[in-house]
Amino acid sequence: MADLVTRAQITMLAQLLDVEPAAVSGLERLGADQVEALRTRISDSLFDSLAAVFARVSKLAPLVPDAVAATVAVKAIPAEVAGRGGGAIGMDHQHRAAGLMSRMPPGYLADAAPYVDPRVIPFFAPKLPFALLIPAADELLRRRDYITAARFVEHATDDLIRAFERHVQDDEAIVLTGAMVSRTEVLNSILRTVSPERRARVVALGGSGKPDVLVAALSLLARVDAEFAAPMTAMLFESQDAEGVSRLCELAVAAGATAELLDVIGYLPDETVRVLAAAPGLPDTGMLEQAATTERRAAAVRRLIVCAPEPHTGTLHN
Repeated sequence: MADLVTRAQITMLAQLLDVEPAAVSGLERLGADQVEALRTRISDSLFDSLAAVFARVSKLAPLVPDAVAATVAVKAIPAEVAGRGGGAIGMDHQHRAAGLMSRMPPGYLADAAPYVDPRVIPFFAPKLPFALLIPAADELLRRRDYITAARFVEHATDDLIRAFERHVQDDEAIVLTGAMVSRTEVLNSILRTVSPERRARVVALGGSGKPDVLVAALSLLARVDAEFAAPMTAMLFESQDAEGVSRLCELAVAAGATAELLDVIGYLPDETVRVLAAAPGLPDTGMLEQAATTERRAAAVRRLIVCAPEPHTGTLHN
């Protein structure tokens, strides 16, 4: 199974094409970066093909007051259409973006958000006031639409990140949204910005037994710099007894996160790796090698083999 980031990119591609993720799941073999590149090319082509239509609509905008435009949009324009056109029109009338959005219900904004041209998000995300973003952000998190939330978080300023951390007390939402952020430098910036206490809470939540949260935590740890990944991985695994480490291993593998598990093994001491190597839920060597698509993961498999118990007592075997 593909890693979490690749699966997220497949979901976004399916959303762009208006198909079920299963219809494009065969592209998982390309990996996250290539799926993202393909999605970007398709998205750019789609929005460029609509540019003339958006330009005509944009010319009407100065004729309609914000209150009227917002009311008409919500009542007459499907949220998907508003999302696709809103970015281009907003770029033409930047001074009106906040005024229009403030008059629209959070549910409508959340409906429209997945369809916004990704190219305008880096421009608007840092400029919109925090108070304006909160209702729509809360709605996205309530819907568990972490992929869309992450698209905007990727371009938030440090001040916005700090404000969101103070506002969003749901640690599960924080880690599940963070896992959808694809850019390592953004994840590092977020971890550098949030408090050590919040990082500890997120790690503790990862070890609490919810498979989706554990997978998200492992995905985060697999992609951030060692200055954060090493201590946070240690907190996740070394706070567990042998039974707990084995349980985390079984949950990760069952949830399709074998690749992410391999990614963090390099941060663990031999004693913990030996417990993982003996875990009943760990796949055999052949399956591990299939998941070892990078040198980092291949090194983790070799380490598991070295640390494995004797074949008659362990689960790691050829």
